[in-house]
Amino acid sequence: MTIALDARPTATTPDDASMPFAYAYMRVPCDISDDKVRRMEHELHRFAERKGLRLVETFYEFTCGSHEAFNDLIVELQRTGSVTVIVPTLRHLARSVMLQNCLLSRLEFDAQADVYELVETA
Repeated sequence: MTIALDARPTATTPDDASMPFAYAYMRVPCDISDDKVRRMEHELHRFAERKGLRLVETFYEFTCGSHEAFNDLIVELQRTGSVTVIVPTLRHLARSVMLQNCLLSRLEFDAQADVYELVETA
């Protein structure tokens, strides 16, 4: 994943309110710098804007092995009817591919959500 240092959310447009909502999810380990988290947040916003979406909230998982924020994300998606989730990489869902697939299935079946990943393909 490449994160541009100058990545900043752009100013809102008049039809911003009519844009479909998107939510982001990311794990934040204790050893990551605040600056790196901020850059990822900006990149998530830029990605959403390029897709014609309005990123309204990011759910942060701070505790290793916890899924509390993930469960909150599912509840929010169900509450709002939003169907888009953006993650920096699928590893933010889980390190294990099997667990990633389980969580992706929960997003798909419990919230009918599509998941976009911020990855750069070489």
